[in-house]
Amino acid sequence: MKLQILLISGGCIALLAFAPLVHADPAKAEDDCYSMAVHYTARGFAMSPTNTSGVATAGFVVKVMIPITKGLDYVILVGRDKFARDLDLYVYDEDGQLILDDRRADTRAGVKFRASYNGTVEAFVHMARAQGLAAYALLVGRRGIESAGAEPRSLGWEPTFQMGGSPTPAPAAPAATPPTRPKQR
Repeated sequence: MKLQILLISGGCIALLAFAPLVHADPAKAEDDCYSMAVHYTARGFAMSPTNTSGVATAGFVVKVMIPITKGLDYVILVGRDKFARDLDLYVYDEDGQLILDDRRADTRAGVKFRASYNGTVEAFVHMARAQGLAAYALLVGRRGIESAGAEPRSLGWEPTFQMGGSPTPAPAAPAATPPTRPKQR
């Protein structure tokens, strides 16, 4: 009986000791990211979720591919919950060259840049420090208008319409005759 009470007491103490280490809150991370986005939407950025969010421990790295269009401004934001102690963000071009990074010892991360080419960038989110499991969320914002001759690649594309034809009405087309069926033998 004493052994059973000792085991139960030890289990309760372990649960209380490690409880803060297992509580990540993804909803808080997304809320944090959207609160960061308010600043950028007021400046004309169209924000879109990347479906990149989750929980991680210290040292975790996730890669996100983001399509970009030359001439548009981009902002990449990483929000967190209270268990994330330091998030870093690295953005590389298609050739593997670093475009920008945010390695500040801060709980949030974000970068802003103007795309110099059409293609994709690789964004790496690094959970540098965390208290147990921590949650993160990533948003991407775009601002600007793509050139009229380009194919629509992302938000911000403004189509141009051209009306063809002549200003005078076309002559009436002759009535079409239905095709005849070959005779069967």
